[in-house]
Amino acid sequence: MLDLSDRKSCFYWQTDRNLTVEDYDKYFLRRHELSDLEIKNILNKGIKSIHNIDNIEIISPNESILKGNVNIVRKIKLNDDAYVARMHPRGIKNGYFFVEKLALDMARNNILVPKVIEIHEAIDESDMDYVLMTAVDGITMDLTIKENPNIEGALLEQAGGIMANIHKIKVDGYGSFDNEIAKCENKLVGLHTNYQEFIWCGLEENLQRLVAFNVIDELQSKKLFDIFNNYNFEPIDVPRLIHNDFADWNILVNEGYISGILDWDECHGGDPIADLACWSTFFDMNRFEKFVNGYCKEAKLPSDFDLRFHYYRLRYTISKMALRVKKALVDHSEFVKEKIQVGRVALIEEMDWFNTKM
Repeated sequence: MLDLSDRKSCFYWQTDRNLTVEDYDKYFLRRHELSDLEIKNILNKGIKSIHNIDNIEIISPNESILKGNVNIVRKIKLNDDAYVARMHPRGIKNGYFFVEKLALDMARNNILVPKVIEIHEAIDESDMDYVLMTAVDGITMDLTIKENPNIEGALLEQAGGIMANIHKIKVDGYGSFDNEIAKCENKLVGLHTNYQEFIWCGLEENLQRLVAFNVIDELQSKKLFDIFNNYNFEPIDVPRLIHNDFADWNILVNEGYISGILDWDECHGGDPIADLACWSTFFDMNRFEKFVNGYCKEAKLPSDFDLRFHYYRLRYTISKMALRVKKALVDHSEFVKEKIQVGRVALIEEMDWFNTKM
């Protein structure tokens, strides 16, 4: 079993794990090759919280369900009741499901999220780690907008307000949470004593990787290194719950309103502005104004917002590019090629922004 449960040295665990390109291919690119029969057998043997299961139906996945990078996600029916199963690829122990459950429980007071019914930990190589949760009505925000572009502005403002409400939740510690503490003590505790320590996780290696893949040169790497040496940001008051993957494909919409926030696998404790910066790396910046308008209806931005925002946006861009160039060795899709080009442009833009400040 490949154990990826320790996130102490990770800014983003996919980027900062010592995974070979063959590992990416075997565990992640091919994860959906698992048959429905295998999924049924694994669920049937593992589920303990629902008794007398007469029938397990695996619903064929749609475009949004297949879009993720890590888990095998399936809508299922157990005795005709709807659920969702999120499964780590066979042979992988990621170990963040107990954190996710607590984050969902904490968020449920103000935010529409699914409820975790059960967490199963694999007992051997033939088994799989998975979480069983309630199903939420709706389709993902990206598909909703694709079908009805006129609704985009309203949904962006709704989404911004929801992110701000997530950030009202206070947590202990910084960075990724300790899954063992979440499991054994039922509380979220960050693995770091300050946020800067988390921001620096993997940074030097990420820059070295971008140089090795000719994304940047040595001089640019030094300039980027200097930026992170010159600035140091911590949350304004205390660490807050950060979703960290608040993308359209992780937001469900039902009848014109956001009905659920999904996929908390990257949540951590830190600075809310980092969440806004992460969101901005997914999309064209022309969407950002409406999203922030919705955010500011629920929360106030700090006076040094611009500097914080670009600092975090630069860190996310470096991490995402470090992952993409490595994945591109085995994933030759046009999607990955396009993402690398988008990342190159974003990296140049952020370096140019800091050149005017230094």
